[in-house]
Amino acid sequence: MRPNDRPRLADRVQGIPPFHVMEVVREAQRLESQGVDVIHLEVGEPDFESPAPVVSEAIRALGAGHTRYTDARGILALREAISQWYGNQGLQVPADRIQITQGASAALLLATAVTTNPEEGVLMADPAYPCNPRFIETVGASVHWLQTRAEDAFQPTRQMLEASAQARDRTLMLAHPANPTGMAVPDSELTAMLAWCRETSRHAIVDEIYLSLSFDSVRSSLATGDQQFVAGSFSKYFNMTGWRLGWLVVPEYALAATQKLAQHLFICAPSFAQEAAVACFTPEVLALAEARRTELQARRDQLIPALAALGLEIAAVPNGAFYVFVDAKAVTCDAQAFCLDVIRQTGVAMTPGVDFSSTLPNTWIRIAYTQPIERLLDAVQRIARYLNG
Repeated sequence: MRPNDRPRLADRVQGIPPFHVMEVVREAQRLESQGVDVIHLEVGEPDFESPAPVVSEAIRALGAGHTRYTDARGILALREAISQWYGNQGLQVPADRIQITQGASAALLLATAVTTNPEEGVLMADPAYPCNPRFIETVGASVHWLQTRAEDAFQPTRQMLEASAQARDRTLMLAHPANPTGMAVPDSELTAMLAWCRETSRHAIVDEIYLSLSFDSVRSSLATGDQQFVAGSFSKYFNMTGWRLGWLVVPEYALAATQKLAQHLFICAPSFAQEAAVACFTPEVLALAEARRTELQARRDQLIPALAALGLEIAAVPNGAFYVFVDAKAVTCDAQAFCLDVIRQTGVAMTPGVDFSSTLPNTWIRIAYTQPIERLLDAVQRIARYLNG
């Protein structure tokens, strides 16, 4: 078929920007194929293995024939386990308000599709995880970007919403804590913004996939009320990225619509993965997850002063996730070129900030501390030698 004879693809696909970090990833793969020791600080994936009891339960589930469709909402045992887990945190989330999904991505897509019409707008902070705007564009809506500041934890504020929101903006999407910054929404602003959504009859979607990897007293948005959609995930806290399993807490007013759409879009999440995930809420696995969270905090506390000593500006100390978002303006005016040169010269892979913001200067870099402390410090030493010429 000649190019001019090919059917035209959807405009939404043509407009999706590339992942600039993929240049770094490809370079990392090339170097590793040549035997170079690459320290991966670019990918947002924990380095810990999935918990052994969960893996064992998956094997048992496969052997027992748990390979067929389940209830579109997810198996009851898993929804009840999540409900109890919330209850242990002082949050009342009935199992019938929990929708099991194929990862948090499916949860966010589902919440967006249920709440947002074509031509409407969704309010979202800049910087942001680059996949989140794609969910909005997929349903024919558009992103109303809110330019944030480091002093506000790179999160929007109620004042910003009151000043910027337009009538067509029917949904607010928050990340709590956020990728790439690792910063949670300050509690007072979280409460105020969710109240604003209720007062103005707008939907709220809160991405809380990193919430359990918080290092301070960060509360779930569910502590403020039950009128928002809340996305959770087994990927980060439970180290199950490839299992593609998450959940969505759904407000009562949207339950029937969400369940109907989930059945049509996804049928159900993988059955054996759901069976295995029940083991995540056993004391053994929860203790392991907490130990790993403590390890991530120790990594953060070692890495941040070491990065600052290199001349990288830590605009906001992250209080969750496993990212540090740094301004490298003291050493470069082009973070994308800088990241490519650093990996070629040192084997340290980092993500240029252009993937997360179109408004911040091209000097920002996201560094994932998903390596043991000794590897993180090795990476810092390599970068130091690079900067010293």
